[in-house]
Amino acid sequence: MLNPYLKLFYKSNRIESFENFDAGYFSKLLVSKKPAFWQKAGERMALSLFKSASRRVPAYADFLKKCRVKPEKIKKIDDFRHLPVTDKAGYLKSYPLEMLCWDGKLEKNSIFSVSSGSSGVPFFWPRGENLELETSIYHELFLKDFFGIGRRPTLFINTFSMGIYIAGVLTLNAVLKISQKNYPLMIITPGINLDEILRIVREIGSKFEQIIISGYPPFIKDMLERGEMEGLNWKKIKIKFLFATEGFSEQWRDYVLNKVGAKDPLNNSLNIYGSADAGILGHETPICIFLRRKLPDLFKRDNVLPTLTQYNPFLKFFEIVNNEVIFSCYGGIPLIRYNIHDSGGIKNFNEVAEKLSAETLRNKVWKLPFLYVFSKSDNICSLYGVKIYPENIRTALEKPALNKSVTGKFVMAAKNKGNQDQYLEINCELKNGVNPAENLKEKARNVIFKTLADNNLEYRTLHASIGKKADPEIILWLKDHQKYFDPKSIKQRWKKNL
Repeated sequence: MLNPYLKLFYKSNRIESFENFDAGYFSKLLVSKKPAFWQKAGERMALSLFKSASRRVPAYADFLKKCRVKPEKIKKIDDFRHLPVTDKAGYLKSYPLEMLCWDGKLEKNSIFSVSSGSSGVPFFWPRGENLELETSIYHELFLKDFFGIGRRPTLFINTFSMGIYIAGVLTLNAVLKISQKNYPLMIITPGINLDEILRIVREIGSKFEQIIISGYPPFIKDMLERGEMEGLNWKKIKIKFLFATEGFSEQWRDYVLNKVGAKDPLNNSLNIYGSADAGILGHETPICIFLRRKLPDLFKRDNVLPTLTQYNPFLKFFEIVNNEVIFSCYGGIPLIRYNIHDSGGIKNFNEVAEKLSAETLRNKVWKLPFLYVFSKSDNICSLYGVKIYPENIRTALEKPALNKSVTGKFVMAAKNKGNQDQYLEINCELKNGVNPAENLKEKARNVIFKTLADNNLEYRTLHASIGKKADPEIILWLKDHQKYFDPKSIKQRWKKNL
């Protein structure tokens, strides 16, 4: 079923095809409409979605009945906010797949994707025209407004894994539809084949004024370092990056952009927050990157800088419940007050705008709300009850003292010694040609300890209390070691569950 509010993206009511979507028209709305307009739009969409799903989705109707909710009594957004929260374990896995779909008909969808299983057993996600259309709209807007695909011939290299996972196929479909609207844009999809990616850049990259490379951040970093090692001069090519599936620091962004000689951190990369559940949930805009770099304390929690995005309430309605991200959206499986179990928060545009200068706001700034997201709870280690965030370790491995020796990939785990003392183990991947020498292990331990102590108050307090028992233990692994760093894996797991 199509989200009926998609018609507001068009000058006319003809939403049956992406070709009718006018990105220039909607881009003007994003800049000109006041924040209250977007908030009200999201509330209307959420209520409309609930009413349709309560009638037409068998599983959701049964779920409401079991929770003793009478749909006819849900009339205002305050009523909606008191609906029971759904999630994968308590809702999706309690019903046959077809019952979760519109009208109980799985075949009304057109394609399956499979979640990566980073938080459990992989799940089959059916999707149809709504999510495909939404994704194409998102991509055209940010590629046109921030990457200038309408002004210069562009090669789009899609390095997301293809096959049953969502990112590669969804990106291909979206960009292909955009290129068919007479943009000077071509796409090629090598997936995670490093040899093919580098061959593409060498042999046809110079035929375009710019290259956009989409991919998983740790993989993109590997790609740049591998190309550099093989003599590829990235700085001769105008390259921009579209990242997804993983957060990163601004220090990491600078490292990657410096590799390709990009001078403007606000307009040369963009990170997408998405999931197999619902496609794109939000994405960075230049103002998001500006805020992360200039006003990070607006969003930090436990001194951790989150992924900061803007989102479109016409497409996704967000709430925060007990510091967790809850969203509602149309899709092959419609999701109402769905808990993805990511930690985060929301700020409306006005809350942020009052911190910005008039000069900053004169730029092309979308008036959409902000969503900020931290690590999933199952990626956080607990050491003596202290939360150790993967961002803390990433920051350490990006330091100049270590980044020439390690790739930035790691796996951490809280373990127990023979005497049952708990300790933090961190497994780090070395770059090609680097050996796991004892002095490097000691250097890594010192840098990680200092970064943890500087950035994590609870850890600093713990170390003052128990001393060296809180020191991390470091294990160094050769590149691509299959125990933790199998190159065939779609995502890097940052924590080992014991």
